Amino acid sequence: MRLLDKVFDFIFPEFCEICNQHLENQAILVCRSCLAKLPFLRLVCQRCGSLVSESLLEKGIEKLEYCSYCLEKNFYFDRVYALFQYKEPVSEWLVRIKFAKDFRLAYGLGKLLRSFFEFLLEGTDLVVPVPLSNERLKERGFNQSALLVWGFTKKKPLSGLLSRVKPTKPQTELSGRERWENVKGAFLAKDSVKEKRVLLVDDVMTTGATVNEAAKALKLKGAKEVYVLVVARNQLI
Repeated sequence: MRLLDKVFDFIFPEFCEICNQHLENQAILVCRSCLAKLPFLRLVCQRCGSLVSESLLEKGIEKLEYCSYCLEKNFYFDRVYALFQYKEPVSEWLVRIKFAKDFRLAYGLGKLLRSFFEFLLEGTDLVVPVPLSNERLKERGFNQSALLVWGFTKKKPLSGLLSRVKPTKPQTELSGRERWENVKGAFLAKDSVKEKRVLLVDDVMTTGATVNEAAKALKLKGAKEVYVLVVARNQLI
């Protein structure tokens, strides 16, 4: 493990992010009791990760391969994996990472993702963070998705495989339709992704416009498969 990874592990919190109880060995970010109370996704579309009415669980439906949203959109990614609903405290954590520059928390969430989705590392060749534009990166000083990848893979993220070549407005300021237009042509992938199975990582997914356009860029350069992994899935707008 590289020096910076050791530093991250050394400063990693010994106390639960929610109740401040001392963490037991192997616990990540939160204690077992608080972990069970987090807003885990229970029933989602297996293709796009959209939240599906949990009333279907009462009818014995535990999986849904496609939803009505999938039929409306031309998705370039092959499947979405998401851990939480975009609700507190997870939503507050993600805001903290972006605006309070809590690198430790981002790295910790990456480790938490790994504890649930480690199997994805075996099925992919490349793990790539959704990139920021150069302007946004200079403004913010870091890419939260890259920090998530660092915690997830325990390695410094690969750079340059996917870049954002067109500045875009923040998606949170736009309507659903505007989000799809906003990111058109925003990404460019390198030829080295050809025939590779790529895992694309981001913090939160709402309409899927951003990750879909990034997946499109990867597929245009010959990526064999593109999977998406996000910390949280927000309600469609």
